[in-house]
Amino acid sequence: MKTTHCPLSRSILLCISLSGLTSTVFAQQLTLLWETPTQLPGVESVIYHPQTNVIYAANIIGHFMAKDGNGSIAKISLDGQIIDPEWVTGLDAPTGLGIHKGKLYVTDIDRLVEIDITKAEISNTWPVQGAKAFNDIAIGADGTVYVSDTGGDAVYALKSGSITKVLSNVRGPNGLLEADGKFLMVLWYAQALYSVDLKSAQLMEIATGIANPDGIESVGNGGFLLTGLNGLIYYLDENGQKTLLADTSGDQIQAADIDYIPSKKLLLVPTLNSDKVMAYRLEL
Repeated sequence: MKTTHCPLSRSILLCISLSGLTSTVFAQQLTLLWETPTQLPGVESVIYHPQTNVIYAANIIGHFMAKDGNGSIAKISLDGQIIDPEWVTGLDAPTGLGIHKGKLYVTDIDRLVEIDITKAEISNTWPVQGAKAFNDIAIGADGTVYVSDTGGDAVYALKSGSITKVLSNVRGPNGLLEADGKFLMVLWYAQALYSVDLKSAQLMEIATGIANPDGIESVGNGGFLLTGLNGLIYYLDENGQKTLLADTSGDQIQAADIDYIPSKKLLLVPTLNSDKVMAYRLEL
């Protein structure tokens, strides 16, 4: 399926999707609500915590593979104000984020870090020998913390205090998500989204043609939002049909590991190279 590529503006109605000889007008609408100041160096991922009503953001601050201790986690309000750009420091190159039972989990090159949200301090770390480039995090329904190792072509799982490899030989796993009883994964090199059976290691292709795939989030209606790092935001419906919602590549604004708040219809986009988070209202 081909989609029209439309530039992102403050209010856009996108998009006309062409399939064969028929065309369908989709009623998705993105409206830019706010963007933070450019004070979040290398912001790669964001996550909303409803209990504290705060957005947490992972700032790489330097090279994504440098063990330099410069990385940090920032706190942002729901109206885009930076509450604290260095809420927690002492990380190297934080990327993925996940929250479970008052703990914020962070991927940091070759270790998984646990932060106690109430205490605002690192409470545990799990270094993983052989890990190459940890990336995204997904929290399972049972509290299992899944981690993609994009550089190591693997997926790990933290369960009952122990972290083990649960999937191997998958080239460039990036965004992970457990939703509606399914485990989903995007593969960087295949430029595709898959459903994964972790017990059998079987992959089922859901959607292809996603350039530089990065983040994935459920929108709560059976559909998903996916990003391409070069600035693409896609909507994927329950049938696996994708629509391009936004393309900011012309402005050289990237789109990394997003978060979506269904109750507020709020899409949060970390821009990585532009050092800010952008927030949009999504109407489906």
